[in-house]
Amino acid sequence: MSKIYTLNNSLFFLLLLILACAFFTCTAEEISTNEIKTTALTPAKVIDGDSLEIGSHRIRLMGIDAPEYVQQCKDKHKKIYPCGITSAKYLQGLISNQQITCRIHKKDQYDRDLCTCYVGNTDINREMVLSGHAITYLETPYRQEQTEAKQHRRGLWQGRFMQPRLFRRLKEQQKLN
Repeated sequence: MSKIYTLNNSLFFLLLLILACAFFTCTAEEISTNEIKTTALTPAKVIDGDSLEIGSHRIRLMGIDAPEYVQQCKDKHKKIYPCGITSAKYLQGLISNQQITCRIHKKDQYDRDLCTCYVGNTDINREMVLSGHAITYLETPYRQEQTEAKQHRRGLWQGRFMQPRLFRRLKEQQKLN
């Protein structure tokens, strides 16, 4: 009798958990505290070349800095192109229709989750730097990837660009004036 009672109790609590999740629109990405995952209901949305949204989570790709969405650069022919948009589109291509897992390291000053994100075993942060669509930022394990991107003149390294961090500062100063 106690085995049946325990089984019924377990089934009851499982059903209760499922109903609670359905009621509170709980998704897989909200269950884990150290990881954020996309689901069919919560796909990733690219904000720019180093920022994503998954559900209610604002994510900044840790260790990289991509051009701001409105930023422009010069290509190898000294022609101006929208490198911020190009970077965002490249990130979109990496994650499009893929299951994404982001490992949370900490929060930044804007309350975004600083993450390393993956499509399968592929480190998206690393791929952005290796392709030249982002550069290294602060504490980063991607210095070697940046050196390779520079040597092969990939992405931003094909021409001239302003460091995204400096571009942001310049825009802030222009707002003040």
